[in-house]
Amino acid sequence: MQSTEPVKEPISIDPENLRVGSFYWARRAGADDAEIVQVTDVFGAAREYWSIAVMGSDQHYSPRDFDFLIRLMRP
Repeated sequence: MQSTEPVKEPISIDPENLRVGSFYWARRAGADDAEIVQVTDVFGAAREYWSIAVMGSDQHYSPRDFDFLIRLMRP
């Protein structure tokens, strides 16, 4: 018997709405687990140079590599 419940699309933040210096819960494309990431402008202030730093790593990624789930607020 098939489920009659609608399929829920994941809620994500449009990368155009990201803020430099902010932290987000995000999920890498194709991954099941979310992780905390930070939007950085270490390579330049223009939006096309923004990168994503993963906590606990020295790697930087493209914002297109992630689905941003929620922005973390500062205490």
